[in-house]
Amino acid sequence: MNQGNTKGPFLSPAEPVNGGSSSDGSSDKVTSSKDSTDSCQNAATPPGKPRWRVIARKACISGLLLMVLGALGLGGAEYYTARPDFCGTCHVMDPYYLSWSSDKHGSEHHVKCIECHYAPGEKYTFKAKFKGLSQVASYFSGRYGSARPRAHVSNASCLVSGCHGDNAFREKKLMLGKEGTEKRLVGDKMTDVERHPTVQFVHEKHLGGAERLGETDAQILEIETRLRAQLSPEAMREVVDASKSILPSAERDGELTDLVRRGVIAPEFEEDARQLLQLEHRRLRLEQLHDLNCTACHTYDASGQNHFAVALTTCFTCHFTNQTFNSDTGRCLTCHEAPTRQFIVHGTTTTTDGVTKTAMMDHREIIDRGINCASCHFDVIQGDAVVSVRDCQRCHDSDKFLKDFADRDTRTVSEYHRIHVHGQRAHCLDCHRTVKHELISAEETTASGDFLRPVLNDCQHCHPKHHEEQVTMLMGEGGKGPVHPMPNAMFGSRLNCRGCHTQSGSDFKGDRLIKATQATCVACHSTDYEKLFNQWMSEIENYLSEAEAALKRVDAKVAEMRGAGTEPAAETLALLEQARANIHYVATANGIHNKNYAMQLLEMSIRDLDDMILRLSQ
Repeated sequence: MNQGNTKGPFLSPAEPVNGGSSSDGSSDKVTSSKDSTDSCQNAATPPGKPRWRVIARKACISGLLLMVLGALGLGGAEYYTARPDFCGTCHVMDPYYLSWSSDKHGSEHHVKCIECHYAPGEKYTFKAKFKGLSQVASYFSGRYGSARPRAHVSNASCLVSGCHGDNAFREKKLMLGKEGTEKRLVGDKMTDVERHPTVQFVHEKHLGGAERLGETDAQILEIETRLRAQLSPEAMREVVDASKSILPSAERDGELTDLVRRGVIAPEFEEDARQLLQLEHRRLRLEQLHDLNCTACHTYDASGQNHFAVALTTCFTCHFTNQTFNSDTGRCLTCHEAPTRQFIVHGTTTTTDGVTKTAMMDHREIIDRGINCASCHFDVIQGDAVVSVRDCQRCHDSDKFLKDFADRDTRTVSEYHRIHVHGQRAHCLDCHRTVKHELISAEETTASGDFLRPVLNDCQHCHPKHHEEQVTMLMGEGGKGPVHPMPNAMFGSRLNCRGCHTQSGSDFKGDRLIKATQATCVACHSTDYEKLFNQWMSEIENYLSEAEAALKRVDAKVAEMRGAGTEPAAETLALLEQARANIHYVATANGIHNKNYAMQLLEMSIRDLDDMILRLSQ
């Protein structure tokens, strides 16, 4: 059937469909697909609006939608990742999150991690974002936790408004220490004694040292000017070198004493030189306190009970490094208050009428009498904070970093602290060895005399195994035969060698030593003890003379018998050697170190020697 000129909406009037012939036999053209598509688009495009504008509009709308969705996503991510529980999702952060949860900053004040670990205004910077991204990358790459996870908290984070920005903490007096009990020897048994905190801490003393540093610099300049006017340049150089030495304080004092002995410094200038030494080391301490970070003392609490706590090892390192006991920054009463309660010492005694007496001690009286705390508490500082080259080599494997180490002085140490502490936020124990500040337990006091170990080590740097007999005499050991250990009665008050040996002197060779005198007995007790001391010395000397005389008589009798061809019994000879050893021991150890034990040994020896004379004479 002929369709005629039937036309669809997309055909031109003169074109037949599919290239077929029309009824009149004429040939029609086929419309191409491209032409059809163009016709379609042209028909969809509204009149007056170019096609590219439509595309741009759609792109803008899509972009805005993506931006809104991205902003919402980033905002949600920012909110979620800023929450502390997000930090806890990482397994290596478990102990830190749990300690924060139990700390009052987290449990009471709900301080978020980022409020401290980012400085105010830092968390929105590119630096903070890259820091976070690097941590994420490290975590998913498996490298996170391979290095020490040490975070730094800026002082500015602590001092913001609403936290510690009001500076009220600076003048607040804080008592450090814990309530508890300490076992002390009372009579023949250990007794629990109550202990209370006696250390008062004030932040202000440790902050804002710029003014004190300026005053110290002025004093140093004044003394140096005065000394330069009196000493030759060579002598002045030796004095300055000695003042900048970082040797232990006793050795520094020895260097100055040697300068006076050699005539480098006249005796009238010695006091100025010693003040220069003290001021130089005070300046070093003040420089170390300058711009001190809060985190130098408030560090992560590994116990997990708090998120961070005061690291007392930092206190001990600063106060006791290269310091003489109870002097300068290590002076006991700088931090401690004298206990107000009385202590039981020396146990109890019962008089003939049945009255029990207890020896009591009041620290306030001891302090008023000027008795050095080292007399009974020298063991309270154990170890030193010396830095060795091996400690440096844990981080530095190049010699260029260690070239000044062997010749370091106070200026070198100051520069080390500036770089490592203020610049790299190192902690004390990263370089320094640990110093303990505690009494050796009372259980060890009587059993082993370990509380004497620190004072003995102080001497034994130069004298290995020096005074071994005196130590065992104090402990009531070392005698031969059926004698029981009998520690010195003063062990009950923890008295050590420094309690009696207080007076500088020299031995028969001219070497320096510290002598003991009865004045130390008087200082702790009363003037009656000067007579008592002399009485004890007289008793020991008399018994020792009597024992030595008896020993000579027995030796003469044994020699006489051997000359006559008679050998004394083996038991007798063994008893003779026992008495000889005990007599020699008391003479060598100086029986006054433990009068009761020495008298027991001498009395036993005299009795045995007298019995031997009777048996050998029969």
